[in-house]
Amino acid sequence: MPIALHPANEAQRLARLHGLGILDTLPQKAFDDISALAQVICGTPVAMVTLIDRDRQWFKSRIGVDMTETSRELAFCSHAILDPDHVTVVEDMTRDPRFLDNPLVSGPTHVRFYAGAPIVTDDGFALGTVCVVDLQERQLHPVQLDALSKLSGLVTSLLEHEKARLNEVARTAEATRLQHEQLTAMAISGLDLQVYVDPQYVYQHVNDTFLDYWGCGREDVIGRRLPDHLGEQAFREGIQPHLDRALAGETVSYHRKVHFPARGSRHVQVALLPARNPQGEITGVVLRAQDVQDVREREAHLRETVALLEQKTLEQERFIHIISHDLREPINSINNFSSLLASDHQPDLPPAAQRYLGFVRAGGQRMGALLDDLLKYVRLDRHALSTGPVDVTRLVDQVRDDLASALALAQGQVDREQLATVQADASLLRIALQNLVTNGLKFARPQVPPRVRISASRKDGFDLIHVEDNGIGISSEHQAGIFDMFKRLHPRKQHPGSGLGLSICRRIAALHGGHLSVQSEPGVGSRFTLHLPVAHGTPS
Repeated sequence: MPIALHPANEAQRLARLHGLGILDTLPQKAFDDISALAQVICGTPVAMVTLIDRDRQWFKSRIGVDMTETSRELAFCSHAILDPDHVTVVEDMTRDPRFLDNPLVSGPTHVRFYAGAPIVTDDGFALGTVCVVDLQERQLHPVQLDALSKLSGLVTSLLEHEKARLNEVARTAEATRLQHEQLTAMAISGLDLQVYVDPQYVYQHVNDTFLDYWGCGREDVIGRRLPDHLGEQAFREGIQPHLDRALAGETVSYHRKVHFPARGSRHVQVALLPARNPQGEITGVVLRAQDVQDVREREAHLRETVALLEQKTLEQERFIHIISHDLREPINSINNFSSLLASDHQPDLPPAAQRYLGFVRAGGQRMGALLDDLLKYVRLDRHALSTGPVDVTRLVDQVRDDLASALALAQGQVDREQLATVQADASLLRIALQNLVTNGLKFARPQVPPRVRISASRKDGFDLIHVEDNGIGISSEHQAGIFDMFKRLHPRKQHPGSGLGLSICRRIAALHGGHLSVQSEPGVGSRFTLHLPVAHGTPS
């Protein structure tokens, strides 16, 4: 007995068949009616709607046959699906080499006639047939064959519709399951107060947070109307207008203050979300209330802080004005008149007066320098940071030119490497480097010409600019405090200055989002490092 070959697209055909979800389903009247029509139209005792599976032929509908399936090897329809464009007709199966020794033909059933119209999907897969069988030889009229073909097309439509129906049932079941899970989860968890209310304003679900705030049990709420629980006036004035908008399909958000029996008065942010069934009909409203009392309190505290900062800013402005004008004027007068006195009358003054005049001049100059540094420091907070690419090599050369007289006086030297470009405010970076280099020249060891070396590196997302000197160094117990304002480790006679230089450098680094660090060894020297964030997108 020749066994029918498999179609060339067998794997895809089986996937299409299984994807319909029709195999092994219960009988359905629509398919049974098609078998009945095929039987009447063709006048045969047997009519079936068959589907060819991997190893079997399964009958979705059958008339005149008791069995529900056969092996695929015996199935006449296995041959019919190989010609999906035509109805396969075998008038005498004993004369057809494909079937003459088939047990259904040569055995006790004595099948003699077969006609099968392939069931072909829109994308070209032959899944089975609408077929008729007789125990006698016979012929079919072209009208009968056309009707059989039309019935197979009707089966194709039914199969697609059945698949769509099953998918819709599955989607509906999944949506129902998810909605149930969401409502269940809402009812037992969540930091926000969550409620599900039906169109009659009746509580259907509440979560534990809601119960905690209201100090009640679920049995005290579920099934009650909101006006009964909250009070008619409070509901009508504070909630109902928003709730009615949500029941009309609008997502609503608003803020209100609520007195909760178990928590007291709290500010809450309320969101009302319409709940819909799979058909899109509104079935109620999900209410979510977020306790924002702490946020409100923090906002109030922040407003107070901003007010204090504004007040401090005004005070700072007045302080800067005092430094710039009220103090600067008398100090300038002292310095100007003491200089005139020294130039015009110093030779005529007795030695003691000359010494006292020297004290006045030195004190006035120190006070002027202190005011200059103090102004630099307090004005940093008012400086609008303007960052961009800065060529540090060029900047160091400018600093070296600025300090040419100090270098000559100290017989010092400033060396540098070829330095990278960094992202910074050029004017502020120049001030910081000038202060660090000046410190290196100022705190030199006795009889050792000061030497300052500037280098750079990159590490952990920061550009590092190192300013290293060979000076007196700083002991470890003092290193943490050297950046404080007016901090001095040495008498002014030994090393003059205001004590603000390193504070200014640290503040400049902070304004860039970086910091200033120090490594030092007494008698060897110090290494100050500016840590500046690398520009975004720059390779590490």
